[in-house]
This record gives sequence, structure tokens and C-alpha cells, in this order.
Amino acid sequence: MIRNLGATENSRPYCLAVLLQLLVALVLLACAGGCGLIARAPAEQPQPAPPGLETAWQGKPVPYKVRIKVQNGPDSLAGQMKASSQLVQLAKEPPDSLLALERRARADTESAQSLLHSQGYYDGTASFEMDRESTPVAVVLTLLPGKRYSLGRADVYYDPEPVVPAYFRNRQREVGFWGLEKESVPPPSFPAVLPGVAIGKPIAADDLLAAVNALPEALRRQGYPMASVADTSYTLDREASRLNADILVRPGPPALMGRIEVRGAKEVNAEYVQRLAPWNDAEEPWNSDMVEDYANKLRALGLFRTVEAKALEEQLASGAGRDGAAVLPLEVTVAEAPFRSVGASARYDTDTGLGVEGMWEHRNFFGNGEKLTVSAPIATETQGLKAAFEKPAFLAREQKLLVTGSTLRENTSAYEKMAGTGAGDIERRLSRQWWGSAGLGGESGSIKDNEQDAKGYGFFGPRLGLRRDTRNNVLNPSDGSELAFKFKPYAGFYGESFSAMTGVVSASGYYAPFRKNGLPDDKLVLAGRVEVGGLAGAGLRAIPASLRYYTGGAGSVRGYAYQSLGPRDHKDEPLGGRSYQVVNLEARYKITDDFGLVPFLDGGMVYRDELPRIIGDMNWGTGLGFRYFTPIGPVRLDVGFPLQPIDGDPPVQIYVSIGQSF
Repeated sequence: MIRNLGATENSRPYCLAVLLQLLVALVLLACAGGCGLIARAPAEQPQPAPPGLETAWQGKPVPYKVRIKVQNGPDSLAGQMKASSQLVQLAKEPPDSLLALERRARADTESAQSLLHSQGYYDGTASFEMDRESTPVAVVLTLLPGKRYSLGRADVYYDPEPVVPAYFRNRQREVGFWGLEKESVPPPSFPAVLPGVAIGKPIAADDLLAAVNALPEALRRQGYPMASVADTSYTLDREASRLNADILVRPGPPALMGRIEVRGAKEVNAEYVQRLAPWNDAEEPWNSDMVEDYANKLRALGLFRTVEAKALEEQLASGAGRDGAAVLPLEVTVAEAPFRSVGASARYDTDTGLGVEGMWEHRNFFGNGEKLTVSAPIATETQGLKAAFEKPAFLAREQKLLVTGSTLRENTSAYEKMAGTGAGDIERRLSRQWWGSAGLGGESGSIKDNEQDAKGYGFFGPRLGLRRDTRNNVLNPSDGSELAFKFKPYAGFYGESFSAMTGVVSASGYYAPFRKNGLPDDKLVLAGRVEVGGLAGAGLRAIPASLRYYTGGAGSVRGYAYQSLGPRDHKDEPLGGRSYQVVNLEARYKITDDFGLVPFLDGGMVYRDELPRIIGDMNWGTGLGFRYFTPIGPVRLDVGFPLQPIDGDPPVQIYVSIGQSF
């Protein structure tokens, strides 16, 4: 039976009464609360964090100081650890909690153990301690090196056993200036013990890995282009504290330098690119260094944006060489750069004023890398037109033809002249570091000096040069040296006929006392140059003033006016001389990668005699230079002061130009 639970008429008055009572109760409660009759519970206040947790989690920087301690080990480990320590490197960026600081310290203990192992301390451990109560927080990282392991064994195995062709064993190569001498070439070496390491001596992991990597590199320079390390095994003998190494090398087949396939050359003749290779097909064992030198030579031509050289291993032709040696072709892929360019340079000296020079150049004039340069100098002392033509690989790979000419007007304190010059030289690379040159040159025009009115002159003669250059960078060297000899016998006329022999010897050297990654670090470079010259066979006034020697100014002795050093005429103007000497000393210090300071000391003098007075009787100048380094070379600002001032000359000279002074 289902009953009706809904409201009836008799129940309605009762419901209305109940609702009325509830409404009255709510009104009374609201009034009592608003009037303060009912007490409110106090608002909940924030509770302080438990001691010790506030500092760990509050998110405020936690400054700290760190000390690295080495127990029973070399102090050098502490310095090495500083270079890789997060605590040290991030000390100026404190973490936002003690927990984050502890994470840094734990990461450093792992780095310290890796460092110890890399240095041969394979039982070494590391730990840290934190004094949380100190301000700043003190962190101590402790290294326990233990005993250092030595190298017990470093055996080398080959798979398969290397094959050495008879041609590789009985070779000779040409040496000497013109290839008239020959010397025996040692056969390839396959050592059974890893070269470059000392058995029984401690060794760092980096040094051991470098020696392992150098082994196939050496084979790739000796005729085995595919040599590689197939496997290495390193084991520890903890009882004897020794590290043992076993190295498996796959030498690959012996190969000769093959043909060159040129890709990407359009306007540059591919045969010219091939002709620049320093080897003949199938006559030279493969040499990876020779390939890299060849690629660098192509990059230096200014003809290509990119140059890539790689061996075509899939085209290895076995049996096509000598005594079973394969022939491996080389692929050279180039991307040509624009061949024409227009440029300008400027300089400023307080003695000669502002000078500018516009230039137009074509680096592929006939399609074989010929370079034609035309320039127009406009300066206080020189105005005119100059041209230079260079023909590379002229009749021989390491030989080039140089032709120069000019028509210039010069107006200096020593003379005024209007003349034309012309010269042709053949320059040949005689060996890796030596160059020789021979040619003809002459000059003719009209000249006026401070003692004589303008009159015609001319001279002509052969030119000989010999140069040794080991500099690592021509524009901004930091290592190496350059030694040059120049001899020019002349026959000519200047009012009457004359003959003379001139000779110049110059030497410059560069030394970087610091090293980075085994190479000279150009942070500080000590540079020096000495140059002497002499003229024999004719009296001083029997030769044109432009053929005499002068010093002073930006290119010789800074601090003195241009051409100001040496003999003077009756008007106290530069007369020039028949011999001279110049000494330049610089300390080139880089403040940043872009800026540098160069304190310098220069000395020099010109003499009436045929030979200079070595080291004696020189005027000296000193000063400070500023360098701004750009991709095309350093911009130079030198401020020089004469130590033996000349009456009438300013007390300071300023020079602005591009490139180092020498």
C-alpha cells in the first residue's frame, strides 16, 4: 500500500509556524554577532618554521666561501680542481638555499674523483664539509689522492699485420734549395709499444689518450690513409698500483697520393687547382699532413669561400701504384668567392699628415689565380698610381712571377721627385721555410733636393733576395721569425754616370711566453726586429736623393719625424746616407680579445759611411701603442716620444694605420 507523503490542508498552519520561528532565530543571531554579544575566535596566525628548515627553504641567497684541501698529495691538484669546481666557478652566484649549496658540493666531490682518476690516482676519494652556522657558509672540499698508479704496459697490436711495399722501404727525396741533393726517407714505423709514453712512470689519462690517438695519425702520414684504432683495453693492477693498456690498430692498405678531382670550380681553371698540389700522382706515399697543407694553401688564395679535401676511399685502386701499393684519389670541393674587390686604407702621422689609398683588385685575371692590383695613394708626401701583377705557379708549382710599376710624385723634407718605376721578379719557394727571388728593376725621372735644382736621373739593375719565414701569422705573428737578405747592384746616371751596390739584412722574431692547448698564446707577445743596410761604389752626392737611406717615422724609429735621423745639409734638412740601422722592440699585450697595449722602444740612425756603426751612435724613441683587432688585421695607434729630441721637432708623434709595425 502506497501512502501519500505530501502536505494536507490541516498541516499547512503548522509548517508556517515553524518557518516563522526559524526566521526569528536567524535575525537574533545576526544582531548578537554584530553587537559583540558573541565572542569571535582570533584569526589564525602563521607559525614559525622549525629551526634549521627556514634557511634551507626560504629562497634567499646563501653566500659562501670555499677551500680546496689536498691531503697527502701534490698541491697542483688543488689548482686543477679549481678549474672544474662548481663551488669556485659559481661563487659570485650564491644558491638560494643550503640544500642547493649542498648539491653543488656533492657535484664537486664527483668531479674531484674524476680528476683524481684522470691523474692516475685510481684509489682516490673526495669529501666535503659545510659549516652552516658561519657567515658566509664555509665549505671545505677535501681530496685524498692515495697512491698514484704508473703505466705498467702499453702494448700495440695490428690486425691484420701491416704490409710495407718495397717502394716505401727504399725511398729518397729531394732536399736543398734547388732539389739537387737527396736524402733517404725512413720506412713506415709500426711500434710494438705505444710511442710517447714512459713505461713504469705515472701518466695522466689525457696524455695516454693523446698518445693512442697519435698512433693512427702517424700512420696516416706514412702511407696508410685508413689507419684507425680498432679497440683499446685498460686494466688496473691494484696490488702493483699499475695501469695496463692494450691497443689494437687496423693499419689498412698502403696507398700513394692519387689524382685530384676538383668539384665546384667554375671560373677558376681546375687544372690550376690541381697544379698547386705538392705531389705527383702515384709517386708519393699518402700523407695526411700534405693534404691539409694543400687545402690551407687553396684557402689562402682568396679565390674560394670554402675548401674541403677528402680521400675517395671507395675509389681506392689496388695494384695501380708501385710494389702493390694502392692509389687513393683526393676530392677537392670548392665554392668560389667574388674575384673583384674595391678597398681603401688610411693612415695619419703627425709629421706627414693624413694619407689615403684607394685600391682595385682582381684575383683571377686570366682564370689561373692571377692577381692584378691597382692602387692610388694620396698623401702629403706621395701621390700617384701603382700597379702590381702576380702570376702564381709560373713555369713551376712553387714559383711565381711578380711585375710592378708606378708613377709617383713625392715631396718630402729631403727631396722632390716625379718618377716612374718598373720591376719584374721571379720568386721561388726553395724549401718549406726558404724563398728566393731574382729579377730586374729600375727607376727614372726628375728629382730636386735641398742642395741641387731639379735634374733628370735614372738607374737600372738586377735584384736578388733570399728569405726564411717561420711566422705563424703574417699579419699578426705570435711565434716564429723572419730573416731576409736583399742585394741590388745599380748602374745609372745623375748628372753623370754612377754604379752602386746596395744590400739590406733584416731579422725579426716573435715569442709568446705562455701556451694555450700546446700552442703559443697571443695574450703576450715579445717582438723584436733588427735591420741594417749599406750602399757602396758611389759617393753620397753622386747618387739621387731617393736612392739614399733615411730613418725616422712610423716605419722605423717612432717618436721622430719622417726622415729626420742622420746627416743634415747646410739648411739643416735631411741629407740621407749610405748606410743605416734600426732596432725595434715591442711587448704586445692583449687586454681583451679586441683591445691591446704595446709599449715599444725604437732606435736607429743613418750614416754617411758605407757600413753602419753597429749598435753605436743611435737615437732612441719610446712610447705606447694601442691595438684594436679586426678580421683584416689590427688597427694601430702609436704615441711616440723621442729620448734625444731634435730641435724644431714636436715632443710627441702620433701614428695611426692598419697592421702591426713589423
